Amino acid sequence: MPKSVDLAHPELLSASAARAAIASGQLTSERLVRACLERIDAREGEVKAWVNLDRNAALARAKALDRSSDTGPLHGIPIAFKDIIDTATLPTTYGSPIYAEHRPVADAACVSLTRRAGAVMMGKTVTTEFAVRHPNKTRNPHNLAHTPGGSSSGSAAAVGDHMVPLAFGTQTAGSIIRPAAYCGTVGYKPTIGQFSYVGVKLLSRSLDTLGAMARSVDDLVLLRSALMATPAHLPERTRAPRIGFYRTPWWDRVEPSSQALLNDVAAQLGKAGADVVEVDIGPALAPLSEANVAIMAYEGCRSLAFELEFQAEKISQVLRDIMLPAQQMLYGEYAQALNVAASAREAVQATLLDFDVLLVPSAPGEAPLGLTNTGNPLFNKAWTTVGNPCITLPAGRGPAGLPLGIQLVGNLYADEALLASARWVETHLQ
Repeated sequence: MPKSVDLAHPELLSASAARAAIASGQLTSERLVRACLERIDAREGEVKAWVNLDRNAALARAKALDRSSDTGPLHGIPIAFKDIIDTATLPTTYGSPIYAEHRPVADAACVSLTRRAGAVMMGKTVTTEFAVRHPNKTRNPHNLAHTPGGSSSGSAAAVGDHMVPLAFGTQTAGSIIRPAAYCGTVGYKPTIGQFSYVGVKLLSRSLDTLGAMARSVDDLVLLRSALMATPAHLPERTRAPRIGFYRTPWWDRVEPSSQALLNDVAAQLGKAGADVVEVDIGPALAPLSEANVAIMAYEGCRSLAFELEFQAEKISQVLRDIMLPAQQMLYGEYAQALNVAASAREAVQATLLDFDVLLVPSAPGEAPLGLTNTGNPLFNKAWTTVGNPCITLPAGRGPAGLPLGIQLVGNLYADEALLASARWVETHLQ
């Protein structure tokens, strides 16, 4: 643990720094949980990140862990779960009035695995309706008049406002990377299928990816250790990464402040020793945004078949406008979208043969003003649709003073290599 860590305010610690402080005896899990609860008490009335908070159970769990000799990778660390993740001890509403009183009979796999690794479940964070587009109540902690992004809005805001150091989210278009960038956190969308989706409300089997928001790359290493039985520490890189700077087919949609940030970061990393080369993947990625929409709608209206048939009046007009027309979509259109994704995946993988990561925008810019939409996922849809792992790192501020992020894209199934490159970048950004 770095000597500069301030233990007077443990709620400000990253999960990895808190874990080290607990292991060394400088901090207890109970003190950390109480600090997080005090932060929630001070800020939740404005930020509105939580659906349910399991205060008493969290404190009891923390006290028990402080008496325990177990040393799991998340020992004593508070963690939050997006409210499409099933929990047996708390309601799971999926962001919908249809499930306002729903109590699952079992925990999702990620809940059980993180608990086995020593985590303390703090509660459930706000999601948009069925993790799609209709906004919920959460506000951006950096400016309450701005969106926190979605659909993992509560998780991003809770980590960004120091209410909890680690929180789960999911991504079907841009629901981890975009809100993480908007709220100034590290966001991680693994290779699709890396984390078990058992016990998570499924919308699109071809796109849905379980991931997390954190305060550092090392936090994500601990999380992967808990979920994937991987080492709890990354090996040190023996060389600086080779980075492909990819402006994407939508560069003209990037706000000037983000364009300048990405250009500056590319130059800064080059000066730090990285081999930064501009790349062009060609036309294969251009149709991915439309393909993502088609796949999500076709699979989504089937995943929500019960709700659309029997509870349609409780579904927002926004969601009905997406899902009801999709019921008439022919399989051929859906299959064509899958083929577009497959072709793009091959093009991305061919490019990444020469690079450790690609450097791309996390979002068009800082979080938009207003709470009626969650921002544009354009710069996330491509990577979700091809399945590659991605990390967003906070890297600057926009003209309104809100966070800006940069996104790193790694090779399929090479998540540890992506994390290693991201930690190198994170260190040199600091």
